Amino acid sequence: AFQDKEKFHKTVRFAQFYFIDAFILLCCGAEFHVLSFHPDTTKDDLKRYKQRSVCKLVQKFPMASTMEITSLSAVNEFYSYIVLTAGSNRALEVFDLNAGCSTAVIPEVHTRSVHQICQNKGSSFSTQQPEAYNLFMTTAAGDGIKLWDLRTLR
Repeated sequence: AFQDKEKFHKTVRFAQFYFIDAFILLCCGAEFHVLSFHPDTTKDDLKRYKQRSVCKLVQKFPMASTMEITSLSAVNEFYSYIVLTAGSNRALEVFDLNAGCSTAVIPEVHTRSVHQICQNKGSSFSTQQPEAYNLFMTTAAGDGIKLWDLRTLR
């Protein structure tokens, strides 16, 4: 377990590994945090209760004009710089972590706040065209599922 000295100003709603387990992403309020982590895997029975694992904040990314992030999606299975977030303002925002900024905002994605974003992560059972990795889906309670293309944002 990691114990970070930083206290979060709101409840952490989502957490996941990112960039082939090199980082941790977590949502807190209207921003998501990128954390680096270094677990201590040494086995020492005399010092096993001493916490030596390290988890550090790399950067915070605020979502524009929202009170809270309701969903986050990022691919961990292969190197991808794209992080998708949805907010309580019904907007979807695309972040490029390679550039370190937001690259697009789609307002009013659904009639209600998005509660799930699912990116195409591929499958070990079939091959796909490279363009298929630009597809993602969103869903909101009572508003069905929408299929999106990152290239056109439609």
